[in-house]
Amino acid sequence: MTIKEIREKINLLIYDKKRKVLAGLTIMNVMVSLVALCTLVYYYGFQLTDFSKDICFKILEFSFAFYILRFLIKVFFDFHPPTFIRNNWFEASVIGFLLIEGISYNFFDTMIIERFFMYLGFKEFGAFSMVFIQLFIFILILNSLFKQRNFKPWMKIHPGWLFTISIGMMTLIGGLLLMLPEMSRIEGGMGFIDSLFLSMSSVSVTGLSPVDLASDLTFKGQVIVLIMIKLGGLNTIAFGALMLIVAKFGVGIKYHEVIEDFVNKDSILNAKSMLAKIVLWATTIEIIGIIILFIGFGDEGVFADSGNRFFQAVFHGVSGFNNAGLSTLSGGVMHPDVINNTFVHTVIMILFFFGGFGMIYMFDLFEIKRLRERMSKPWKTIEFGTKISLYFTLGLLIFGALIFIIFEWNNTLKDHGTLSAITTALFESMTTRNAGFNVVDTTALTLPVVIVFLFLMFIGASSGSAGGGIRTSTFAIMWASLISTVKGRKHIELFKRTITNDTVLKAYAIFLFFVIGNIFGTFALAITESDLIASGQYTFLDLVFEHVSAASTVGLSTGLTADMSPAGKIVLIVAMFIGRVGTLTLAYLVGKKVISKNYKYPKGHTMVG
Repeated sequence: MTIKEIREKINLLIYDKKRKVLAGLTIMNVMVSLVALCTLVYYYGFQLTDFSKDICFKILEFSFAFYILRFLIKVFFDFHPPTFIRNNWFEASVIGFLLIEGISYNFFDTMIIERFFMYLGFKEFGAFSMVFIQLFIFILILNSLFKQRNFKPWMKIHPGWLFTISIGMMTLIGGLLLMLPEMSRIEGGMGFIDSLFLSMSSVSVTGLSPVDLASDLTFKGQVIVLIMIKLGGLNTIAFGALMLIVAKFGVGIKYHEVIEDFVNKDSILNAKSMLAKIVLWATTIEIIGIIILFIGFGDEGVFADSGNRFFQAVFHGVSGFNNAGLSTLSGGVMHPDVINNTFVHTVIMILFFFGGFGMIYMFDLFEIKRLRERMSKPWKTIEFGTKISLYFTLGLLIFGALIFIIFEWNNTLKDHGTLSAITTALFESMTTRNAGFNVVDTTALTLPVVIVFLFLMFIGASSGSAGGGIRTSTFAIMWASLISTVKGRKHIELFKRTITNDTVLKAYAIFLFFVIGNIFGTFALAITESDLIASGQYTFLDLVFEHVSAASTVGLSTGLTADMSPAGKIVLIVAMFIGRVGTLTLAYLVGKKVISKNYKYPKGHTMVG
């Protein structure tokens, strides 16, 4: 009897039990995953006795064993095991990694991944190797979740609500985790308002912080912030494509118009490949940035220890690309060991330039297929949206840098050489529109530069990026509307394209919502922070700067954040939340839909201006 015949007989014997066994494994998978997650929170969030640590390790070891056994059972019950393994190569790779680590740990009392990193000089990695391995498990769980096909149509939900809820849930979970005693060096743990503020700032990739990440957070707390930055940035960049993939949740065709606010309309038909491409490109850029930063930091000062140098490279690489502006160095990139490192400044600037440019537009500019197509067909140019993002990003960058050089030459740039001054000016001009890092003291800037910074923060980054603000596309459309009105054109034109009336109205709606939101937010801060203003320590302009920075998810500050009252911090939390979700998205959610659009009132006329 051949192996194939033996396999066929086994398949016939187990066929009736297959559904029950796999259903039972699914239920157990949820339970084991929840227990493992709670165990990790308890293990890393609290001080434990040796006995408690041993119990936690036993639970985690059991979870690893279950995941391995579950996969092997799924392979056994499949009629074509080799094909099943090929189709589930990612899960198979993770399980293989866990199996090797399990054998290494139980027979040789060590983990290969731990030994590898310690060999490279990361002496502190051993204490966190279990987290690293568990991260693979969570990726595995998410991977299996999105491969399900049996979601019920009753889960229909507006895309805007899904995006809003995801931001809110990540913020709340992150805030609760940061409150755990082992996450900070603050006596009694971080307070709820401060932890929620930092969590919101991380998820919304803003960069404002009521605490010093370098001195007030432990390594564990810094890792939590890093994870939230990554999840928040990826959620923002890839939400549109992800939303189209999970249309099986019940997102119908009628919501595609809303989804198009998150992605390019041409992406709707290839959303799955688009999501994979976004994740791959974003991760690749981050990894390249991390490697270059690791080299650029050097091996002196705080970077003398390879482990800390590696973590700093990872944190600033992720924070830079995702436009978070948060740093685990005291003083950020103004730290004494970095402030004069123009190479590191340039690398971080390039990272947040790409992060704020928009992934869809990056594909259009740099994808090999499109480059070859444009070379073979010279009449083909970059897409309309890419032109807006590219030209207006560069135009605003140069404008801000020139203003900075003119008004700061004898102020913050007086001790800089020519090359350093140009790099600093470009860095500060670019960071105002999305990143939140700063290489000069914001409180020392001249008033004209502060006003221009407010303008640049208000505009923000490009659509489909990790940045905020009204976006360059909104500004471009309003600019085209202004030029067309002044020149008396019948239609609004930009880059030899006619912009539809609906798009223009949407741009002005975003602008108006943003203006009103900042007015109300600043008004609220003027009430909550009246004592700070009365003390003379800060001015009303500081309040305006802080709120616009929060609402635009930029993260620049004049030092006001840490001194604000709890009520003022709540105002900024709301501003960051709305700035991340988007004013127009919220308007879609709360606005009442008209029953019919097929009507028109008589024309009205009034004087304008």
